[in-house]
Amino acid sequence: MGTLFSRRAVLAGLTSGAALSTLPINHAFAALDDKPFYFLTPDEARFLAALCDTLIPEDDFPSASQAGVVDFIDLQLAGPYGKGQFIYMQPPFPSGTPEQGYQVSLIPATFIRQGIAALMEAETGFVDADTEARSSVLTRLSEDDFDLGDLPAKPLFDELWTLTNQGYFADPIYGGNEGYAGWEMVGFPGAHAYYLSFVDKHNVPYPQPPTGINHEPGGDGRIPSGLKPQEV
Repeated sequence: MGTLFSRRAVLAGLTSGAALSTLPINHAFAALDDKPFYFLTPDEARFLAALCDTLIPEDDFPSASQAGVVDFIDLQLAGPYGKGQFIYMQPPFPSGTPEQGYQVSLIPATFIRQGIAALMEAETGFVDADTEARSSVLTRLSEDDFDLGDLPAKPLFDELWTLTNQGYFADPIYGGNEGYAGWEMVGFPGAHAYYLSFVDKHNVPYPQPPTGINHEPGGDGRIPSGLKPQEV
């Protein structure tokens, strides 16, 4: 049987890198520390933490990894999205346009896993690089100016950018938006049932903290996943 890698063990070993070296003990995977990853390997998770923190760095609000985005991506890749259950995946695969949606012949989990592997091979120092160097790599990727062999560069960037945004701003029940960081950033009050007292008020901040669908006082809005942990 393979080793089950916990989230705490993964980021505990990060001692360098401009953004990652300053992460507090309550790090990216704090809410799921007692559980292993469901899809990602530790190296993939470290790489994604560096990549996502370059896209959404820490400022007045938590960085992407601090807000649980890597957890979100892990769960998405292990679930229906990663398996391509809602994507037509039958050949032939003629060239499409960005407006037509997902155009890769691989299911998302395979595409992203192979993409991460190709990026880690091409940019061996990415995790430990400073923000400027990591941003340069992602800019090239976004502009389709990156050789990933048979894998398309810009579609890979687009999928990772979309997942990062979704993980930062989606309801916490999906594994990201730790502590409602994304909702606090944009001033979204969350899944309250009624706003009757504010229906006629405009440009007035809602006076309650954000709450998600599964919110409990003192909780983070997350629910346990029914997925089985990935053995690696």
